[in-house]
Amino acid sequence: MKFLFVKPTLFLFLILLTLPATTKAQSGTIRGNVTDALTDEGLIGANIILLHTQPLIGTATNQDGDFEMEDVPLGRYDIKVTFLGYDSIVLHEVLVQSAKETILDIKMTEQVFEGQEVIVTPEINKSNPINEMAYASSRSFTVEETRRYAGGVDDPSRMVSAFAGVSSGGGTQQNALIVRGNAPKNVQWRLFGVEIPNPNHFAGLSIAGGGGLTLFSNQLLADSDFLTSAFPAQYGNALAGVFDINFRSGNMNRREHTAQIGINGLEFASEGPFNSSSNSTYLFNYRYSTLALLMPLLPTEGSLQYQDISYKIDFRSKKYGRIKLWGIGGWDGQSQNATFDKSQWEYEFWHRIKYKMNMGVGATGLTHNILIGENSSLETSLAATINYTSWQQQRLNQDVVLEPNLTINNTSGRISFRSVLDKPYSKYHLNRTGVSFQYLLYDLKLQSAPNDSPPLATIIDEQGHSELLQFFTQSRFYISPKVTVHTGVHSQWFALTEEMTLEPRMGVEWIMNNNSKLSFGYGLHSQIEDLRIYFIKTDDEYTNKHLKMTKAHHFVLGYDLKVKENTRLKVEVYNQEQYDVPVIADSSFSMINFTQDWTFNEALINKGKGRNYGLETTYERFFNNGYYYLVTGTIYNSQYKGGDSKWYNTRFDQGYAFNVLGGKEYSWDDGKRVLGLNGKIAYVGGERFSPINFDASSNFEEVRYFNQRAFEKKFPNRLIFDATLTYQINKAKHTSEWALQIKNLLMEKDLSHDYNFKTNHVDVVKEGFILPFINYSFKF
Repeated sequence: MKFLFVKPTLFLFLILLTLPATTKAQSGTIRGNVTDALTDEGLIGANIILLHTQPLIGTATNQDGDFEMEDVPLGRYDIKVTFLGYDSIVLHEVLVQSAKETILDIKMTEQVFEGQEVIVTPEINKSNPINEMAYASSRSFTVEETRRYAGGVDDPSRMVSAFAGVSSGGGTQQNALIVRGNAPKNVQWRLFGVEIPNPNHFAGLSIAGGGGLTLFSNQLLADSDFLTSAFPAQYGNALAGVFDINFRSGNMNRREHTAQIGINGLEFASEGPFNSSSNSTYLFNYRYSTLALLMPLLPTEGSLQYQDISYKIDFRSKKYGRIKLWGIGGWDGQSQNATFDKSQWEYEFWHRIKYKMNMGVGATGLTHNILIGENSSLETSLAATINYTSWQQQRLNQDVVLEPNLTINNTSGRISFRSVLDKPYSKYHLNRTGVSFQYLLYDLKLQSAPNDSPPLATIIDEQGHSELLQFFTQSRFYISPKVTVHTGVHSQWFALTEEMTLEPRMGVEWIMNNNSKLSFGYGLHSQIEDLRIYFIKTDDEYTNKHLKMTKAHHFVLGYDLKVKENTRLKVEVYNQEQYDVPVIADSSFSMINFTQDWTFNEALINKGKGRNYGLETTYERFFNNGYYYLVTGTIYNSQYKGGDSKWYNTRFDQGYAFNVLGGKEYSWDDGKRVLGLNGKIAYVGGERFSPINFDASSNFEEVRYFNQRAFEKKFPNRLIFDATLTYQINKAKHTSEWALQIKNLLMEKDLSHDYNFKTNHVDVVKEGFILPFINYSFKF
């Protein structure tokens, strides 16, 4: 694959660099809408100005809050937006291209204390979240950053691994996340405010909460939020982190298309209005795996394929409000053949196992926004999601005969209703109250061969439904121009276990001076387990149906300092105290350490505890004048108490994680050619493991551990280097972009243990190689 793709791509890249520049000036268009952040109503007469332009380029919004600036020279601009009675905004380094119009969705916040300017320079601070109710451990990210950040490879999960408090939980080949010492399974994903299943290809296959490749396309992503602790009251059923993802709307004035080819797939995206007289738009993207096309040509056995689709249809009406139809879905397939030459057997899974697997995940919804009265807004969503796994596995016995070994046929889904009311009771008090109802459906069947000896024994065989009801209310009080207080409560009821929680949330923000801010956040949070855990039977009884939700107190104290105009320093200390954690009685096992085990069938009790605490530092220069950098450091400790009442380090207690990343963008030929160079270095502690019982491993021909000494050992620290190179050519009618995104340039190894049949010994298996992601996109 290196020869087929990398070298021709570099060759073409060099040719492009030598092409003569055209002398004809080219330009682009900036359009968008300016709305009230609370009501989503268009602001008439808002002023939009491109700073540092001569002569000054500017315009104003029309009666719907829309604006358009044509014939804008190519390049990046700082855009200032002002409107009487609202806080001014400056958008930094907005990119203008030739083929695709630049679409901006600008939300402005009404001034509370008029005439009392607290921040010297108006701006959108990229350290701040989009959700104005978030008060601690949260920030926004842009779709451009998922490509620009080295190692991001257009994936929100991989991109945020550079943030403080976050590290990779799946090595170099998985995008699972360890957030402040918590298991990847505790990360929640939301789309338009609705909880959705893990949105990855091969989701949860080897690590619950992780996958191989995101379903999200950067053709649709809009600015979104990532939260890591002390979530506002609207977020429930999550312990570690929350991705609050948004899709942008399609171009309202013309149809635009993008075709892309690369290692990770063939893609086509399209957007635009339905017709010339409509203000309703569509936007969709479809991707089919390149590997599915290439594998029949490669000298390999087995198969690997995937495809996905995502879309948003946006209907706008002054009378009926705004209706958004959205969705995302993916399908995966993989198979592997066994090795029938017994002399070649080395490792169990790779040589004695034959399997065929199909997986699918999807979510679709209808979201309606409407103005209630003069200053309140109501958002209501109805959505459906599905998660499907089919796995048929056989194993070669000692006579080299395939025998049934594992069968998984799991289908789960939910029908969700969610309604949220934003209402200002005064200029000093904003309240957000909502309710969410999830009708959970499941059809679960799991069979496994005990001790690898047929026949298959049934672990789970259940069909039915349950309910998860959530309610929240949160208020934001402006006490003074410098002090803001947040108070709220979240409650959820899980019908299967008949448990109800009441979870207080609170936060305080104190603007100490023009350049610094102090914040504090607290929240009690809870989360249910994967549904299959509740249906495990012991002696024909559902021993886990009594399980309570795992709960955690989150405390966080943060300090923000604006060092310079585009540079900030942020320091946070946090503490998380977990309780009611499911554990196995008289054992070191805890669900805190759970990654993935499809055959898990143990009885659990809520006697476990956990604690995570640490210090995080972020020093960041936002993209400006063609360059940016981000330096993050995290030092933390993660411990748990098992069913034996002893305290241990958790599996995810890596101890520390440090990241240095940055990039430079070069533009010439009046912005028609743009070259971007980006790099990232990550230094993280190794994952923990329990000492190996070599005698037991030899007797059972599989890896056995001294579980009474859980996670005493630690793999070596890891040094990972990623790089991204982009080259863009703007023509009058189209834009071409080459992107070479390389992960793991130093070939750092992912380490694990496996039993070697040839040596009758437990090996440290080292897997790791350079992952080049090469893409070419054509926008027209």
